[in-house]
Order: sequence, then C-alpha cells, then structure tokens
Amino acid sequence: MIKEYSTSEFKEKYTDKSVDKANLFHPGYEDFFCIRIEDISAYATVPVPPSKEKSHSIIYITNGTYTFKKGNKTYHINANEFIVVPAGEVFSIDAIANNLKGFTVHFSPTYFIDSVSVISVLNNFEFLLPFTNSHFISITDKGLVLNIFERLNTLYIESVETNTALITTYILALLYELKKEYVDLKPHSSTAYEALSHQFKQALFQNLKKLHRTSEYASLLKISPNHLNKVLKATTNKSPKQWINETLILEAKYLLHQTNLNISEIAHELGFDDPSYFTRLFRKIENVTPTDYKIMIEKS
Repeated sequence: MIKEYSTSEFKEKYTDKSVDKANLFHPGYEDFFCIRIEDISAYATVPVPPSKEKSHSIIYITNGTYTFKKGNKTYHINANEFIVVPAGEVFSIDAIANNLKGFTVHFSPTYFIDSVSVISVLNNFEFLLPFTNSHFISITDKGLVLNIFERLNTLYIESVETNTALITTYILALLYELKKEYVDLKPHSSTAYEALSHQFKQALFQNLKKLHRTSEYASLLKISPNHLNKVLKATTNKSPKQWINETLILEAKYLLHQTNLNISEIAHELGFDDPSYFTRLFRKIENVTPTDYKIMIEKS
C-alpha cells in the first residue's frame, strides 16, 4: 500500500521530537488543529519531499512569504493570502522563512462524520478537491477571516472534543468566505469549459494509474478527444496529454521519495506496461532518469 500520511504520522516524520515539549499538539489534533505558523515552524523538519496527507489543510499568511509546491505548481503565498491543500494531493516544502507568520488549519474529511448535513455541505467547496486553483490572493473581509483563525486557534487550545460544534461552525464560516473569493478566480465567460476542465481533473485524480490516453478521458466525459483538448488548452494552457504525463511523473516522484519500490515496480504501480517507456517519459519531463533522481534523493 502506498503511504499517505495521517496527521499524527506526518507530525512524527516532519517535526522535531522536541515539539512535544512545546505542547502544540493537543488531544484530538489527529482530526483537527489550528496552530500559529510562527509557533510550529521552529520544529518543522524541512525540506518536506513530495508527500500526501489524509487531511485538508488551509494555510493563511499574515507576514512574510511562504513558498510551497502543490501538484506541479510552485506558489508564493504573501501576507493576507491563502493556500488550500486538499486531502490526497501531492505537495512539498523546500524551506520556511524565519519571518513567516500566520495560521495552519488541518481537518480530517471524517471530522464531521456525525453530521451528514455538514458532510454534504463540504461537497460544495470545489477547492477542497485535488487539482483545483486554491491560491486565494484577494480576501474581502480580512478582519473577519483573521478573527475566524484566531477563534479556531483558541478553541483548539481549549479542547477539540469539547468544542467540536463551535469548531465545525467556524470551519464552515471560513470555507464560505473562501468560496466567495473562489468564484472570482474563474473566467465568467467560460463556465461550461471550466466545468468540463474540473471534471477532467477529477477523472484524472481517480483514474491516473489506469488511464493514460486522452481518448480514454474523453470517453469518460462523453466528448471527443479534440473537444477535450480544446477545453483544456483554453482553461489551463495545457493539453490533456500534458496533464496526464506531468501528473504521472509527479506521482512517480512521490513514490520515489516515500516508498522503497524499485523503478520497475513504480512503473507497474502507475500502470506502465513498459518500464523503459516510463523511464523515457520521466527523463523527458524531469531531465534526469528515475534512477538518477533516486540517487539524488539518497544523497540529499
């Protein structure tokens, strides 16, 4: 089984052991926590190689710049900006600036398991799905959002178990504030194209290891390969084939970092019948072979 970290597993691997003395992780943190970045950054073990978590993360910066890679894109998050990292999406962190301040909120998709209505509501937030644009650079009511983070931090410190209902309310309030801004990230003139683009990305996330051809995704979406190509080029400036290949290699990098699988096993895991073709594709995109990439990992 391929490793995907729970919150507690990620904490154990990518924070210094002395973090336990700082009393930042309180009972219930596996399902929810809200911690100030300046409090946790001193204990963070960076760089963090390509990784996945089972929880959603919302990161809000109040000072400094946070450089963060999500999927195939590098983001530079400045003061009063957000980045959302959906559960299951590959991310990595090279470094954390000394002057960085803000909040990081983690919550498990199962945190609301006792509330069917809330789980249903969560499905309305597209930015909680992988491969979506989730860098928010314009927040209308900064004071309100900051207050929500500060309140979540206080409720977390007091008790996750006791304050579950209030925490749920504040998380939903935060998600709705982000949703207002998320609508503005989309080109209003291409709603149908955006919807198809979103459907393609979700199909890619779910079927990456089984389907590698543009025609297969076009068939799933019940459109022609030419139309899918047109839609993706218009909405993302990439062809479906670019999306497929780059996402396959991103997943390969994750497997090279986080497993002991050899190159042939990784090729098989990703659905390649021919390991040599996988190697050629990896080299085409990364300019090194997967073997050389693995050696670089081991030396770092």
